[in-house]
Amino acid sequence: METELPGIAVLPIFFGPEQILIALAVLIPALVIFNLLLASEEAFESIGLRFYQGVLVTAGALIGSLIDIPLVAIGEATIAVNVGGAVIPLFVTAGMVGRGRISHYKTLAAVVAVSLVAYTFATPVPGVGITMPFYVAPLAGAVAGLLLARGCRTAPGLAYAGGTMGTLLGADIFNLVDPAVIAALAGGRATVLSIGGAGIFDGIFITGVLAVLLAVYAGGRLRDKAGVCPQEEGE
Repeated sequence: METELPGIAVLPIFFGPEQILIALAVLIPALVIFNLLLASEEAFESIGLRFYQGVLVTAGALIGSLIDIPLVAIGEATIAVNVGGAVIPLFVTAGMVGRGRISHYKTLAAVVAVSLVAYTFATPVPGVGITMPFYVAPLAGAVAGLLLARGCRTAPGLAYAGGTMGTLLGADIFNLVDPAVIAALAGGRATVLSIGGAGIFDGIFITGVLAVLLAVYAGGRLRDKAGVCPQEEGE
């Protein structure tokens, strides 16, 4: 006598094209933001912030990138400052300098160097804003930090300060002090020109994170291979 036992069949579930597109539209941005949060927290910890401070700065930068504070009206354009892309990087940089983690003079040198590079590559585009290849400012910040710190422990902090403040100064402020550029960007319409603003994936925020990560990686390689980085007080 044969006994039939109940079985459980595992059947494939097929999704339609619409469901797949919706899933990808949700999952891909979520994965990008998740990885961005991990990378940014690591970057901020490497410049001296504690874990919870890195989380707060990252969350503040992402949320603050949606907030613009109006400063002055020039013709049809309103010049504003973005919280996530300008105010928070300024406070982070000022905090590093104030705590003595990076030198005042080297910070100034890094900011000036990156601002000149950013101004050279920045292009005002009517109806879009001020554009620049995404890799220019992080590379310039990392190189400035590594050269000024000679590959030492302050390289990530200098890279962050130079990358963020240099980009704000060279790409945004240097261009927005020119009335002709403001008129071209506004195009005769009521427009908000935001210093440091570019939406949730703000260029200044990404610049700071990438500049720090590049400086950390390159600095570590230099120390391991070339034996550079003499330990100097006040470096």
